[in-house]
Amino acid sequence: MPQGKRPERLCVTDETGAIRTLAVGPGTFTTFGHGERPVFLGLGPDPAVAATLLAGRRAVFLECPEFAAAMPPSWAAAIPTHWTSLDPAAITPEFAARSTFYWYRHNPRLFPSFWGPIWARTQLALLPRPDRTAVSGDVLLARPQHGMLEPEIARALTVLGKKALDVPATDSAPAIARALRTSRPELFLCVNGAGLDDDGLVFSLLAAAGIPVAVWFVDNPFHILGRFRGPFWKDMLLCVTDGAFCDPLRELGAHHVLALPLAAANHFFGATPTAPAADRVIFVGRSAFPGRNAFFAGCRLPEGLLETAHAMLDCGARPDFFWWRKHLAPGPLWPGKTVRLAGYGAETASLHQRVAVLAALAATTPCTVYGDPDWKNLLPPGTDLRGPVDYYGALPGLYAGAGITANVTSLLLPRGLTQRHFDVWAAGGCLITDATPGLDLFPPQLTVPVTYAAPREAAALAQKLLATPKYRQELSAAWAEHIAAAHRYEHRLQTLFAHIPNG
Repeated sequence: MPQGKRPERLCVTDETGAIRTLAVGPGTFTTFGHGERPVFLGLGPDPAVAATLLAGRRAVFLECPEFAAAMPPSWAAAIPTHWTSLDPAAITPEFAARSTFYWYRHNPRLFPSFWGPIWARTQLALLPRPDRTAVSGDVLLARPQHGMLEPEIARALTVLGKKALDVPATDSAPAIARALRTSRPELFLCVNGAGLDDDGLVFSLLAAAGIPVAVWFVDNPFHILGRFRGPFWKDMLLCVTDGAFCDPLRELGAHHVLALPLAAANHFFGATPTAPAADRVIFVGRSAFPGRNAFFAGCRLPEGLLETAHAMLDCGARPDFFWWRKHLAPGPLWPGKTVRLAGYGAETASLHQRVAVLAALAATTPCTVYGDPDWKNLLPPGTDLRGPVDYYGALPGLYAGAGITANVTSLLLPRGLTQRHFDVWAAGGCLITDATPGLDLFPPQLTVPVTYAAPREAAALAQKLLATPKYRQELSAAWAEHIAAAHRYEHRLQTLFAHIPNG
């Protein structure tokens, strides 16, 4: 080989149809187990490299058939003749106890449907296990450090007589393995895919242990599914707060899809007003979700289409996520991340709508906006801007004390509802909201008096309600009664548990 020329690296088409360059070298293998028998789970693009790790010793190996078929003839010739292939069914606890496993680290990124169950089988074989038929009432709950809903979900689980076992939102497999040593939890539950790795290994571990997985998408599910490299997500219970996504998910092959709206968090009920603001409208929220610019990096929208969307919003129409999908050259919803372009369009239109609504309110009524510093560059000079408010701290009292709280639903959720649709009423406040189709969850006699379409209508609606405090209080009381009776997180979790797939 000429000096300075890099060796050619093999490529393979992975499970999703993407072409992947294969890493080679001793560092591409990790080991686990402490037995005397070497077992290779995947040989990588050069079996000779695997052989050098053993210095001539015998080994058994398992390879993905699709990977082996994609390799040149020299690949099979490089496998030592005294090595033998392994039947996955032979990976029992007794076999695992006598083995050290050499794992080609890129296996699950290439063929996750094959390697995920193999990896999970070996992990369970190495664990001391309880009686597999004994199911506890425990729920494995993935908990991000600053998750908003997880504390409320844990509380609701307790009300239902179940115990939440916290697992970290990243690198959750060790915590799950520890839980499996002593029990078989009833469910793994997470919000927006927290706790699940991109390659599906955690899902495979749970599936091998007989534990169903439920993911509750409180945001656009296709923005989250884009990070998953394999189709394992199709076997989970997919709960979506926006029912508009149910049919598209089923069309992609998802087996278990459930429309499961948000609900009122318990700490909002019976809130005490903390600041006298009965004469004004408030808005509490960010100008953009954290990491927005990085998430949509590289996305560009046709100028004319953006202008059309803005004109629609000003007239009360809704250019939502699926509108953008229709008017842009649509890539697949999954796999890949091309779907983010439609999401960028919907998010950009949402910002225009939020700014237009808040500007209209600020021009006609006393109005305070609580949120991030970027609002200063978006709203008219002189708008009363305050810092963010803690969801589990001052927010209930703020909702209870305000004359009106304004809501503008993200167009990323075509039929979505926000926490405000539940929490404001639970706190005894009054909400005005855009005309998201998701409002059909509630009785029309409650929604019609508080709904606007165009931004200018929001200002007129706020003025009307502020001028009729007795009517506003009656409306708030009726809403609070309805929310308490049917829209707590206990209600949502009862629905979720009733839809957990069997087997």
